Amino acid sequence: MPNSSSTRCPQTFILREHLMEDQNDKTPPRSRVKKRSNISIYVAIAAGVTIGILFYLFMQNSPSTLHIAPPDNSTGVSVGSSKVIDPSTDTIDQEEEVLASPDVVITNDKRPNDINNSHSQERGLNADSLTSGTTENTSNLIQQNLFSESDPQNLIDEINSFYTHLDQQPYIHSFGLKETSKVHFSKLLQKLVDHPPVVTRETDDLYTLLKNTAHFFRIIGKENINIIKGILGNEQNSFEHILEIFYKLTYHPDYLKKEYSLSIPPDALTDYAAFFLNTMGGRLYLFRRDSTSRMVVNYYAIISIDRANIEGNGGHGIDLKPSILSLIEEIENGGGRLQLKEKYLDTLYDLQEKYS
Repeated sequence: MPNSSSTRCPQTFILREHLMEDQNDKTPPRSRVKKRSNISIYVAIAAGVTIGILFYLFMQNSPSTLHIAPPDNSTGVSVGSSKVIDPSTDTIDQEEEVLASPDVVITNDKRPNDINNSHSQERGLNADSLTSGTTENTSNLIQQNLFSESDPQNLIDEINSFYTHLDQQPYIHSFGLKETSKVHFSKLLQKLVDHPPVVTRETDDLYTLLKNTAHFFRIIGKENINIIKGILGNEQNSFEHILEIFYKLTYHPDYLKKEYSLSIPPDALTDYAAFFLNTMGGRLYLFRRDSTSRMVVNYYAIISIDRANIEGNGGHGIDLKPSILSLIEEIENGGGRLQLKEKYLDTLYDLQEKYS
């Protein structure tokens, strides 16, 4: 005899079974959708936090987070401290001005002097690897004939004539210097020598990298940067010659001290040469300068490292061969505006043979 309940309500029984099946089938998908939604939310939150941290570290410039100490102005050199961005400067110069602002602070227990103490460990590496015999002797003669055998008094007379010329130029008057060009730039050079950039382990920490990136703005300030740009722009016909004369005079430190109160040890030239050839901060400065200035600075950086190798200082262990080959190619292809192009190439060809 059939069951009375099933007989009375067969439709109700069948409907109940279908509802239970539908419920069992639909519950897992809802659970999976919810799980996937939660994971997406967590990933989005994590990505947002990461981006926020990176943005905070690199773009935040409030006094509580980013602080580079303002340059010491005890020498009397005029140092710009304005935080107004000059539209005439390029974008990277504007970023450096922000980093170099007196209101911007980086706090870090590790100081550049601690890192510079490792320079002594770097020196001497390249000197041992130099080609011996005739090639090295030839290179030594190149440096001596080009630079060290000049009459120092004649060099001083030429530099002083250039300073006198600058003092008579209207564009120099517009900068409002309170002293002669000779006095002002002598103080400026000594300040740069006394505060060299970090040239080893530059990328070990953010503090060192930021200080190198804004090195010249921190040491001499925006006003002096603009003065130097003005000189480079207005004295294009003579700046290569003056730079060569001044480099020759570094072989006569007694005359530099007597005439300009400048003390430039060989290590200072080596440090700045390594800065331009082998650090992110130095390369960044060169690649946004005009090609003529960049090639000239690279040339003197190379011969300064070679000079350090000859004198046994090691040149921070820098391999000069890639820099020499690169500069030769750049001068040959784009050095048409260089006044001393042939002299640069003659020296570089000899150095290429030496370091090959």
